[in-house]
Amino acid sequence: MLALTALPSQAQQQPLYTMYMWNQLIINPAYAGSREALSFTGVLREQWVGLDGAPSTQVLSVHSPLPNDNVGLGLTIQNDNIGPTNTTGVWGDFAYRIKVTEKSKLSLGLRAGFGIHQADFSKLDNVDPDDPVFNSNVENNFMPNFGFGAYYYGARGYAGISVPTILENELNSGSNVGDAQDVNQPHFYLLGGYVFSLSKDSTGVMFKPSTVVRVINGGPVSVDVSANFLIKQKLWLGAAYRTEDSFAAIISFNFTPKFQAGYSYDFGTSDLNSYHNGSHEVMLRYDLFNDDVKTKSPRYF
Repeated sequence: MLALTALPSQAQQQPLYTMYMWNQLIINPAYAGSREALSFTGVLREQWVGLDGAPSTQVLSVHSPLPNDNVGLGLTIQNDNIGPTNTTGVWGDFAYRIKVTEKSKLSLGLRAGFGIHQADFSKLDNVDPDDPVFNSNVENNFMPNFGFGAYYYGARGYAGISVPTILENELNSGSNVGDAQDVNQPHFYLLGGYVFSLSKDSTGVMFKPSTVVRVINGGPVSVDVSANFLIKQKLWLGAAYRTEDSFAAIISFNFTPKFQAGYSYDFGTSDLNSYHNGSHEVMLRYDLFNDDVKTKSPRYF
């Protein structure tokens, strides 16, 4: 796996998230402002624990609607480590929201920002230490980019489509590794979900199925399907499946109407499963809003 980071590849390049349904800003700029609050979300993901060079990702997102209610703004800072490589990205999001019905809106989003890619090939066990291909590291490779998305949502459901980054930035620019094909490929996302009441009492049990489909040039289509149950507006329990990759168990708790914390554990199902001990993900979210906002319209995603 470490060797592949230094060779041309068109597989999955952007980080995977199991609890994407509670922080969709990561993959869709049109999500900005949809929670009708100043919303802060932090995510820590340790993938394939026990495997040397396994992906490790940290994300901090913040977004909010503006006072005129038609515009939402967002900011995402993401750090991703895989083997000898590190990529840090900073992305700003702008969303323009159109009221479709009394309870639903269509949001159109635009993302702009940059990534800084680095690779220290001295961390690899090279058979030939004098190989000139590995004598030149990638240092602070600046990669500007932009993307867009659309997001339709109401009180109980949502559907969206997005391309977070469009430009094919060269990952190893300035080094001797690879060739012009070492680029970030655009990732296309299609996502949706809905919340059903399983009891007459709105404080009883709620059921939220959701899915996200990822499409990338040169790589297989990846599909996540999840099912979460909300009990007494406090406890979320659920499970997820990612095609040809893993099953996951999900638990989240609303400590207050403003503060939510979640954890997921992925059980690998691919051939790589024999070499790692699963994947862990932790999510923390805090919303700042007027107290009557959440009471009138609870936020489920």
